Amino acid sequence: MFDLRDPVSSASHLVTAVWAVFAGLLMLRLTPRDRRVPVAVFAFSMVFLYTASGLFHGIHFTSPEQRRFFQRLDHTGIYILIAGTYTPVLAILLQGAWRRWLLRGMWLLAGVGVATMWLFPKPPHELNVGIYLGMGWIGVIALPMYYRAVGWRAMNWALLGAILYTVGTICELCEWPVIVPGLVGYHEVFHFFDSAATLAFFVFVFRYVIPYRPPADPAHAPHAAERPAGRSAINVVTPRSGARR
Repeated sequence: MFDLRDPVSSASHLVTAVWAVFAGLLMLRLTPRDRRVPVAVFAFSMVFLYTASGLFHGIHFTSPEQRRFFQRLDHTGIYILIAGTYTPVLAILLQGAWRRWLLRGMWLLAGVGVATMWLFPKPPHELNVGIYLGMGWIGVIALPMYYRAVGWRAMNWALLGAILYTVGTICELCEWPVIVPGLVGYHEVFHFFDSAATLAFFVFVFRYVIPYRPPADPAHAPHAAERPAGRSAINVVTPRSGARR
């Protein structure tokens, strides 16, 4: 497979990166102008993480310093993807102080995580895990508001994404399964689950978050996005339209 160092892990995430480019362009093509910034952040975060991961697992390194550089890019991508995935959700589904403070908190933690990755020779594992958990909890705080905005049919996609990420992480931590020894092991399975989880969150954002419009009276908010968006629904709201690495 093009002489990749870790062929399955690298290829799976490079393929996902290519998909993310087209998925991101599609989202931006069908997103109203006033929402393109948070959607672009999500699109960029997908492309960045999967490109960085694909390169890190594919390159045959010539020095420890080179390996460490690409590993830092890979781990930086994790922070960016977590914050980037939540960005359109928080920016579009929430309003007022909730939106401002949760977005600030999310990106502040992401910034701290990225800074520790590049400033410390080897950041404490506990610190990284704590930042991941903190970012996750910031997103979960507003769960009732997400539900009121889009309903459970939409939230099922976000739940599916969370479950897929969790199962992949469990496989990585348990070092199981090994499907094809020496080729497809638990780390490759972890990568597959990562890609599938990102796809689930893409569906959530594309079909339900982007088309959402807050009602005039929030106290009487219907679950506006219970109907899948597709192209026809988007037209209504647009002018035209710790794991081992």
